[in-house]
Amino acid sequence: MDPKGSKRPVEEEGTAQSSTELPPVGTRRTSVRNLSCWHGKPDQKSCRNYLNSGLPRRVLHYKRGEWTDFPESAREAIIDGFRLQMPCMAVFFGCQLMVVDLLCMVMSNSMTNKHASVAWIDEADRCFFPWLSFDGGADEPSEQISGPVRPQAYSVPAPQMVTEVIAVDGIGPPALEANILNLQRDSVSFALMEKLFLLGMPSFVEPENVVCICECVPEDTNGQVQYQAFESQLRSMREKRGNANAKHLWFGSTTQEILRILTYGFGSAVAPTAGAAFGSGIYLTPQHRPFSSVNLCSVDGNGVQCMLLCQVILGNMEQVRPGSLQNSPSSDEYDSGVDDHAAPTCFVVWASHANTRIHPRCVFIFRLPPDLQEYFFDLSDVRFDKNPIRKVPDFKRLSDPVSEPTFSLHA
Repeated sequence: MDPKGSKRPVEEEGTAQSSTELPPVGTRRTSVRNLSCWHGKPDQKSCRNYLNSGLPRRVLHYKRGEWTDFPESAREAIIDGFRLQMPCMAVFFGCQLMVVDLLCMVMSNSMTNKHASVAWIDEADRCFFPWLSFDGGADEPSEQISGPVRPQAYSVPAPQMVTEVIAVDGIGPPALEANILNLQRDSVSFALMEKLFLLGMPSFVEPENVVCICECVPEDTNGQVQYQAFESQLRSMREKRGNANAKHLWFGSTTQEILRILTYGFGSAVAPTAGAAFGSGIYLTPQHRPFSSVNLCSVDGNGVQCMLLCQVILGNMEQVRPGSLQNSPSSDEYDSGVDDHAAPTCFVVWASHANTRIHPRCVFIFRLPPDLQEYFFDLSDVRFDKNPIRKVPDFKRLSDPVSEPTFSLHA
């Protein structure tokens, strides 16, 4: 069935609206070699669809016999992934984590493993539809289940991996599997994480506001390399300083950025906070203060927000005063920054160290009512204040915990 408000191409499904030859070797996304998509092996026609397409302007999924547009937040994430030459990416579809694979033209629900067809229309109004359209109820809500979720992406740069269209057997596995473990709501692990989150939030944030919690499990090649680099830095810092000063800290950001972190790691995904109050770096908040990162988290159309709990190597910290333009340690004596040694509310990891000194441990997905969202967003945040010299607001007026809760994860 036609997508709402759009015309289907005259020729067969799976082809562009106008005939276009494959771009010559050496141009963007020239061809596909040694790829497999999340749902299975891509055929030659799907490969040509991906290669011939311009930047998508509409992305659709097949539901109940008709093509329906993706929600805006998911659409923007998919377009962003296409722009970065990522055939496969993870996006939030409401409260569900979906793996969208443009190469196989399918999306999969990471929790239920249900699938549905995906299509798109590019900026030149060319339509790209699969040969066979199916609806497996991928976007239907379900009871939370526990188990490894493995949305696959491709860590090899596109100019290296996209070299030749082939339609033969033996297409190898993808280079990267991003692994996260959904914690069951009635499990001890979930209860521990939920308590940690709620202890650092105002009293009016309740357990039902926590949608789900996922633990990062670095089992794929890319994740293992990143984790080994973090472990190496941990040992090196202990030898250098005597104490690595490793802490669990919160990182709030947009959903798209957090998904990129889960796929590619911290250093390659996160842009430093240029021109902010405490210099240009990655800003994190103390373990007992997740509430102070809420207004850094984007809100999707369903009111869902994401936050990361990270293990961070701080080493020797130097005080960074408001208004600083610092973007690296002031001397070899220091490794990271802090706003106040006595009562820290913000830690700074310089961008050059983010890849080896910050390791994501858990993803917290939560939903706040509109009035609570407005309450949090009305709080001024010194990190993005246009005039950072002003007095830092006192966030402790928000039912700050009496004592810092203890929390431990195996490194």
